Amino acid sequence: MSWNTAIHGYCRYQSMFGFFIMTLKEIFTLDALNHAYYECGKMSRWKESTQRYGANLLLNNKNLREELLAGKYKASPMTKFRISERGKIRDIEAPAMRDRVVQKVLCQKVLIPYLTKSLIYDNYASLKNRGTTMARKRIVAFLRRFIMEQNRKGKNPNDGYILQMDIRHYFPSIDHEVLRKLVHDRISEPKEVLDLIDYIIDISSDSNKGVNLGSEAPQIFAIYYLSQVDSLVKNVLGVKKYGRYMDDMFIIHEDKAYLETIRDNITQKLAELKLQPNQKKTHIVKLSHGFTFMQIKYNIVNGKIIRRPTHTKIVRERRKLKKFCRMKNEGRFTSRQIYDFYRSWLNGIDKDCKNWNRTKMAMQELFFTLFPDIEKKRTYIRNVEIFRFMRHNAEDFPHVWLDDYLKLEGGFE
Repeated sequence: MSWNTAIHGYCRYQSMFGFFIMTLKEIFTLDALNHAYYECGKMSRWKESTQRYGANLLLNNKNLREELLAGKYKASPMTKFRISERGKIRDIEAPAMRDRVVQKVLCQKVLIPYLTKSLIYDNYASLKNRGTTMARKRIVAFLRRFIMEQNRKGKNPNDGYILQMDIRHYFPSIDHEVLRKLVHDRISEPKEVLDLIDYIIDISSDSNKGVNLGSEAPQIFAIYYLSQVDSLVKNVLGVKKYGRYMDDMFIIHEDKAYLETIRDNITQKLAELKLQPNQKKTHIVKLSHGFTFMQIKYNIVNGKIIRRPTHTKIVRERRKLKKFCRMKNEGRFTSRQIYDFYRSWLNGIDKDCKNWNRTKMAMQELFFTLFPDIEKKRTYIRNVEIFRFMRHNAEDFPHVWLDDYLKLEGGFE
């Protein structure tokens, strides 16, 4: 092994611990840019911008790499639009395909490996193998642990409390100077990489505050920005039952006064980051009274965790079913498509909620009232499955003939 190879391998080993990082030439290889394009275009192959960039992929990536290495890279104007998420209007700024490719490579090779290394385990948003499912599982695990601890102490588990905190206008309030300092403390060299990261931070909004929704790099910045709050709660204050999904935090404890002290400490830390808590969504709630987290309503009743979907979630689905009924009458959807949509939503709720049978029966009644043809065909298919089972066990049911039953009309459109 040559001396240069040994030195290069040593630098790569040291980079695992944050002392060194690759140069732009090593980061933005043609293979990395090509792979990033296919990753970015997975769900947007039909878009004109994706197809236009992919038509001359090698040439576009070659020119993009030359701009990056020469320090002449400039981002294209973003596409701005609005979406309504659960009744809340959000302003989205979507970057062009070439800029998405740059951010994808930068996130995969720099931001995610180096910034997420110091994140706590109970940080659930926008990371691989995490998300809403993990957040809901972890809060249930914390509640179960709290119930066992209270039972072990001979106390009533219904007497516990939960502190929920939310940041006021989180994404628009992220300060660029504070964010740059946090990133520079974690990634110290080389300068050309830091200059590119600083440039992406600067173009993420028109002022010195805020990062845009719709880009991958700002999502990583937003996760890392509150890492000092996580460190304060977990390492300094020693809180065990703590979790965070982006800017939504929760802490479970038996003492309300203790949670009030924790809330004040977090508020003080947020002030250092130039953030403010959302007073309407920051509160301490008794566990027996119930609380909402990630669109699930949680209660502790007699030491048992009760999980139900929120009222707004049910109302939204009922309105959607009525709209589907009108669209089916117009010929825009088939019965099979509507049934698949509904079953997908139903299975998603069943995965996280175990105590909503009464509401589920009401939803089923509404669905099959709006779509009586699906009820008839669903009954047919259920009976076919029963007959297949009975025929498979012909010794127990010798008088059953499935072929005669299959002559009936059924199935989906």
